[in-house]
Amino acid sequence: MNLIPSEYIFLSHIISEHTPTYGNRDNFQVVPNSEIKKGDSANSSKWIFTTNHLGTHIDIPNHFVENGNTIDDYNAEFWIFKNIHLIEISCEHEVLIDEKSFIKENIDSNIEFLLIKTNYERFRNFDKYWNNNPGIAPSLASYLKNNFPKLRAIGFDFISLTSFQFRSVGKESHLAFLGGHSPILIIEDMKLSDLSYKPKEVIVLPLRVQETNGSPVTILAII
Repeated sequence: MNLIPSEYIFLSHIISEHTPTYGNRDNFQVVPNSEIKKGDSANSSKWIFTTNHLGTHIDIPNHFVENGNTIDDYNAEFWIFKNIHLIEISCEHEVLIDEKSFIKENIDSNIEFLLIKTNYERFRNFDKYWNNNPGIAPSLASYLKNNFPKLRAIGFDFISLTSFQFRSVGKESHLAFLGGHSPILIIEDMKLSDLSYKPKEVIVLPLRVQETNGSPVTILAII
Protein backbone atom coordinates (compact mmCIF):
# COMPACT_ATOMS: atom_id res chain seq x y z
CA MET A 1 0.00 0.00 0.00
CA ASN A 2 1.33 3.42 -0.97
CA LEU A 3 1.05 5.66 2.09
CA ILE A 4 2.95 8.60 0.58
CA PRO A 5 0.60 11.60 0.16
CA SER A 6 0.18 12.88 -3.38
CA GLU A 7 1.55 16.34 -2.60
CA TYR A 8 2.38 18.75 0.21
CA ILE A 9 2.00 22.50 -0.16
CA PHE A 10 2.44 25.50 2.13
CA LEU A 11 -0.65 27.47 3.09
CA SER A 12 1.45 30.10 4.88
CA HIS A 13 3.52 32.97 3.54
CA ILE A 14 7.22 33.19 4.27
CA ILE A 15 8.05 36.06 6.65
CA SER A 16 10.29 38.83 5.36
CA GLU A 17 10.98 42.51 5.92
CA HIS A 18 8.36 43.16 3.21
CA THR A 19 5.55 41.31 5.00
CA PRO A 20 2.45 43.54 5.08
CA THR A 21 0.94 44.29 8.50
CA TYR A 22 -2.49 45.35 9.67
CA GLY A 23 -2.76 49.15 9.54
CA ASN A 24 0.77 49.25 8.10
CA ARG A 25 2.05 49.93 11.62
CA ASP A 26 4.35 46.99 12.40
CA ASN A 27 7.33 45.33 10.83
CA PHE A 28 9.80 42.47 10.90
CA GLN A 29 13.57 42.96 10.74
CA VAL A 30 16.54 40.66 10.35
CA VAL A 31 19.75 42.00 11.91
CA PRO A 32 23.00 40.02 11.58
CA ASN A 33 24.65 38.97 14.84
CA SER A 34 27.61 37.28 13.21
CA GLU A 35 28.69 36.78 9.59
CA ILE A 36 31.20 34.36 8.10
CA LYS A 37 32.08 36.89 5.38
CA LYS A 38 33.22 39.28 8.13
CA GLY A 39 35.46 36.69 9.75
CA ASP A 40 33.02 35.22 12.26
CA SER A 41 32.84 31.46 12.70
CA ALA A 42 29.11 31.23 11.87
CA ASN A 43 26.15 33.12 10.48
CA SER A 44 23.49 34.08 13.04
CA SER A 45 20.75 36.67 13.11
CA LYS A 46 18.53 38.62 15.44
CA TRP A 47 14.86 38.62 14.49
CA ILE A 48 12.81 41.65 15.54
CA PHE A 49 9.01 41.34 15.54
CA THR A 50 7.18 44.51 16.55
CA THR A 51 4.07 42.33 17.00
CA ASN A 52 3.40 38.61 17.33
CA HIS A 53 0.41 39.07 14.98
CA LEU A 54 2.40 39.34 11.77
CA GLY A 55 2.41 37.36 8.54
CA THR A 56 0.41 34.14 8.49
CA HIS A 57 -0.47 33.89 12.16
CA ILE A 58 -3.02 32.52 14.57
CA ASP A 59 -5.19 34.39 17.07
CA ILE A 60 -5.58 32.50 20.37
CA PRO A 61 -8.54 33.33 22.72
CA ASN A 62 -6.31 35.34 25.08
CA HIS A 63 -5.84 37.84 22.25
CA PHE A 64 -9.29 39.29 23.06
CA VAL A 65 -10.38 37.40 26.21
CA GLU A 66 -8.50 38.28 29.42
CA ASN A 67 -8.52 34.75 30.87
CA GLY A 68 -8.79 32.95 27.55
CA ASN A 69 -6.57 30.09 26.46
CA THR A 70 -2.98 30.76 25.46
CA ILE A 71 -0.93 28.62 23.13
CA ASP A 72 0.25 26.45 26.05
CA ASP A 73 -3.28 25.10 26.44
CA TYR A 74 -3.31 23.13 23.17
CA ASN A 75 -1.69 19.73 22.76
CA ALA A 76 0.08 18.52 19.61
CA GLU A 77 -2.95 16.64 18.27
CA PHE A 78 -5.04 19.81 18.28
CA TRP A 79 -2.99 21.22 15.40
CA ILE A 80 -3.80 18.39 12.97
CA PHE A 81 -7.01 18.88 10.98
CA LYS A 82 -8.48 16.09 8.85
CA ASN A 83 -11.98 17.33 8.04
CA ILE A 84 -11.62 20.56 6.10
CA HIS A 85 -13.97 22.65 4.01
CA LEU A 86 -12.90 25.20 1.40
CA ILE A 87 -15.31 27.92 0.31
CA GLU A 88 -14.55 30.52 -2.38
CA ILE A 89 -16.02 34.00 -1.92
CA SER A 90 -14.55 36.52 -4.35
CA CYS A 91 -13.73 39.91 -2.78
CA GLU A 92 -12.44 43.04 -4.47
CA HIS A 93 -12.61 45.50 -1.57
CA GLU A 94 -13.68 46.01 2.04
CA VAL A 95 -16.79 43.88 2.60
CA LEU A 96 -17.96 41.98 5.68
CA ILE A 97 -18.43 38.27 5.03
CA ASP A 98 -21.40 36.85 6.90
CA GLU A 99 -23.47 33.66 7.06
CA LYS A 100 -25.39 34.43 3.85
CA SER A 101 -22.49 32.99 1.83
CA PHE A 102 -22.64 29.71 3.75
CA ILE A 103 -26.33 28.85 4.08
CA LYS A 104 -26.53 27.17 0.64
CA GLU A 105 -23.05 25.65 0.91
CA ASN A 106 -22.91 21.86 1.40
CA ILE A 107 -20.70 21.64 4.48
CA ASP A 108 -20.06 18.50 6.51
CA SER A 109 -21.44 19.08 10.02
CA ASN A 110 -18.24 17.55 11.45
CA ILE A 111 -15.77 19.96 9.86
CA GLU A 112 -12.74 20.92 11.96
CA PHE A 113 -11.19 23.67 9.82
CA LEU A 114 -12.90 26.15 7.50
CA LEU A 115 -10.85 27.83 4.77
CA ILE A 116 -12.22 30.98 3.13
CA LYS A 117 -10.56 31.77 -0.19
CA THR A 118 -11.34 35.27 -1.48
CA ASN A 119 -8.37 35.70 -3.86
CA TYR A 120 -7.68 38.99 -2.06
CA GLU A 121 -4.15 37.73 -1.62
CA ARG A 122 -3.41 39.04 -5.13
CA PHE A 123 -3.31 42.55 -3.61
CA ARG A 124 -0.74 41.57 -0.96
CA ASN A 125 1.97 43.83 -2.41
CA PHE A 126 -0.29 46.88 -2.44
CA ASP A 127 -1.62 49.22 0.29
CA LYS A 128 -5.09 47.99 -0.61
CA TYR A 129 -4.29 44.69 1.11
CA TRP A 130 -4.17 46.23 4.57
CA ASN A 131 -6.21 49.41 4.05
CA ASN A 132 -9.26 48.01 2.24
CA ASN A 133 -9.28 44.38 3.32
CA PRO A 134 -12.43 42.29 3.69
CA GLY A 135 -13.47 41.31 7.19
CA ILE A 136 -15.84 38.87 8.87
CA ALA A 137 -19.11 39.79 10.57
CA PRO A 138 -19.76 38.68 14.17
CA SER A 139 -22.93 36.86 13.08
CA LEU A 140 -20.84 34.31 11.16
CA ALA A 141 -19.29 33.15 14.43
CA SER A 142 -22.72 32.39 15.90
CA TYR A 143 -23.79 30.59 12.73
CA LEU A 144 -20.67 28.42 12.67
CA LYS A 145 -20.75 27.60 16.38
CA ASN A 146 -24.42 26.63 16.21
CA ASN A 147 -24.08 24.42 13.13
CA PHE A 148 -20.56 22.98 13.28
CA PRO A 149 -19.73 21.95 16.86
CA LYS A 150 -16.37 20.34 15.93
CA LEU A 151 -15.05 23.42 14.12
CA ARG A 152 -11.78 24.44 15.81
CA ALA A 153 -10.33 27.02 13.40
CA ILE A 154 -11.02 29.23 10.42
CA GLY A 155 -8.44 30.65 8.04
CA PHE A 156 -8.52 33.07 5.13
CA ASP A 157 -6.37 34.87 2.55
CA PHE A 158 -6.71 38.46 3.75
CA ILE A 159 -4.79 40.30 6.43
CA SER A 160 -7.22 40.26 9.36
CA LEU A 161 -10.65 39.19 10.55
CA THR A 162 -11.07 42.93 11.16
CA SER A 163 -11.59 45.03 8.05
CA PHE A 164 -9.51 48.17 8.50
CA GLN A 165 -12.54 50.20 7.42
CA PHE A 166 -14.82 48.48 9.98
CA ARG A 167 -12.61 48.32 13.06
CA SER A 168 -15.34 48.49 15.71
CA VAL A 169 -17.11 45.54 14.08
CA GLY A 170 -13.81 43.69 13.98
CA LYS A 171 -13.50 43.77 17.76
CA GLU A 172 -16.98 42.26 18.07
CA SER A 173 -16.05 39.58 15.54
CA HIS A 174 -12.88 38.59 17.35
CA LEU A 175 -14.78 38.30 20.62
CA ALA A 176 -17.53 36.27 18.93
CA PHE A 177 -15.04 33.74 17.53
CA LEU A 178 -12.55 33.60 20.40
CA GLY A 179 -14.95 33.90 23.34
CA GLY A 180 -17.38 31.49 24.96
CA HIS A 181 -17.09 27.79 25.78
CA SER A 182 -16.22 26.70 22.22
CA PRO A 183 -13.77 29.23 20.78
CA ILE A 184 -12.90 29.05 17.10
CA LEU A 185 -9.27 30.01 16.51
CA ILE A 186 -8.49 32.46 13.70
CA ILE A 187 -5.67 32.13 11.16
CA GLU A 188 -5.10 35.35 9.22
CA ASP A 189 -3.12 36.20 6.07
CA MET A 190 -2.99 32.66 4.68
CA LYS A 191 -1.57 31.62 1.31
CA LEU A 192 -4.45 29.97 -0.53
CA SER A 193 -3.59 30.84 -4.13
CA ASP A 194 -2.27 27.31 -4.82
CA LEU A 195 -5.38 25.65 -3.41
CA SER A 196 -8.24 24.80 -5.78
CA TYR A 197 -10.01 22.13 -3.71
CA LYS A 198 -10.15 21.12 -0.08
CA PRO A 199 -7.01 19.46 1.32
CA LYS A 200 -7.02 15.95 2.76
CA GLU A 201 -5.23 17.18 5.85
CA VAL A 202 -3.84 20.41 7.26
CA ILE A 203 -1.08 20.72 9.86
CA VAL A 204 -0.70 24.04 11.66
CA LEU A 205 2.69 24.62 13.28
CA PRO A 206 2.70 27.72 15.53
CA LEU A 207 5.80 29.22 17.07
CA ARG A 208 5.24 28.02 20.64
CA VAL A 209 6.02 30.90 22.98
CA GLN A 210 4.89 30.53 26.58
CA GLU A 211 1.49 32.07 27.40
CA THR A 212 1.26 33.85 24.08
CA ASN A 213 -2.01 35.24 22.67
CA GLY A 214 -1.03 34.61 19.06
CA SER A 215 1.83 33.33 16.97
CA PRO A 216 3.21 33.17 13.44
CA VAL A 217 2.43 29.77 11.95
CA THR A 218 3.77 27.50 9.25
CA ILE A 219 0.91 25.57 7.65
CA LEU A 220 1.28 22.41 5.60
CA ALA A 221 -1.50 20.86 3.52
CA ILE A 222 -1.75 17.41 2.02
CA ILE A 223 -3.77 17.71 -1.17
